[in-house]
Formats: sequence, C-alpha cells, structure tokens
Amino acid sequence: MTREYNVFNFSKLSVEALKGLESGPLDPFEIMKCEFIKLVEKGIKPVIIVDELQAIDHIYMFNGKDRQVIIELFNFFVAMTKESHLAHIIIASSDGYFLNTVYTDSRLKQSSEFYKVDFLLKEDVMEWLLNLEKYSKIKDYSLTEEDTEKIWDTVGGSMWEIQNLLNQLFDNPLDNVLTLHKKKMKGIISYYIGADDKKEKILGLFLKKDRADIRDFVKEGLNKDELENLLRDAVRNNILYFESQT
Repeated sequence: MTREYNVFNFSKLSVEALKGLESGPLDPFEIMKCEFIKLVEKGIKPVIIVDELQAIDHIYMFNGKDRQVIIELFNFFVAMTKESHLAHIIIASSDGYFLNTVYTDSRLKQSSEFYKVDFLLKEDVMEWLLNLEKYSKIKDYSLTEEDTEKIWDTVGGSMWEIQNLLNQLFDNPLDNVLTLHKKKMKGIISYYIGADDKKEKILGLFLKKDRADIRDFVKEGLNKDELENLLRDAVRNNILYFESQT
C-alpha cells in the first residue's frame, strides 16, 4: 500500500518521495517548483490560474515564525515566472481593494501586468441582445431595441446579470423581470445600509454622479481613515466598484 499526500491540490507525493525531507518541515513551494521543473523538462510550460485569491488574505503559516501565506505565495510567483521562467501564473480577484493592496504592497508591482476585466460596452450589449440566437442560441424569444435599452438602463454591461435576466425571460415578461430585479437590488442596498447614516451619505453621492474619489467624500465632512474603511466594506459587499489602477 502506498500513501500519498496532496499538496495544494496540485501534486501528489508518495511516502517514498518524502524521504530526504524528513529532517525539516515540508515546504509546499519547493514541491511545486520540482513539479514545474519536471513539466518543463517534458516540454510543457505550466499555466497556473488562481481565482478569488483574496480568500487566503490574513492567513498565516506557522513554522518557527509567523509568515503571511499570501506574501510567501507572491514571492514564489515572482521566482517561478520572472526569475526562473518555469511557469505562467495568472491570479484573479473580484475585490478591487484587495488587488490595490497587492499592487502597492507586494513585489508584483514591478514584475507583473494588471488587467481589468470590465463590464461590456453598450454597443456590445446591444449587439448581443439583438442577436440572441447567434450569441446565446436562444430561439424561444427575441428582444426589440426598446427591450435592450430597458435592460441596459437596469443592469448596464454586467454580463452575469444580463444572463440571469435572459434565463428568466423564458417564463416571464421583460417588464416583470426587470421590476423584480430592481426590487431585489433595492432590498440588498437597504439591508446593507441599515441604520448607518454614514453609509447612506456615502452611497447618496453616487445618486448624483456615478464616479467619485476620496476628495468628494472629504468635502462631506467624513474622516479619511473612517471613510476608507466604509468604502472598502462597500466594495467587498459588492455595493460599490473600486477602480484600483486609477
């Protein structure tokens, strides 16, 4: 019988492979590096994709001294890509504040490219929704230009929300679907604000304009440190969107 150990769901090590490592703690980064080397020697350049990376923020490793996992991971990423050229690594997160922290506080600032995966432009939404059979294989119904304008006014270019609305249109009229969606979003925002006047004040600014920066909020008499905490909280609860590069 052979026992195996799963390392980060990436590679498996048998007991035999662990021989020679027993004198010290098992380093998962060294194990992954060995796997990369083996793949490259076979002519395979590995591509590692890590999604929702913010999930490991504030997690620490305990092996003699506390080490933040995410910092060690970033150091490993740089070593495997820019320094050793053993792999391509893509990291993704929907948390704009987290990405901003990564960009400003880690070695990735000088060694990586950052890309924004944005909502669709209006012309792309119109092209999609006016040609549902072509792009979504939907033959049961079609949308008029007036219909697509209503959808755009409700959810903009948010792809997953548009797709969710399209799924509901098989059984319900468009106006009913959009009315229900608006009620749901109002409920989410109302629940988020609760009885917090400062949250209400911040979100109220976005009723006047769809983009704001720190100076706009300071003019409203909000403390900068407290403000950043409130904005970060709104972003992480998907109430606001944070443009980390600008």
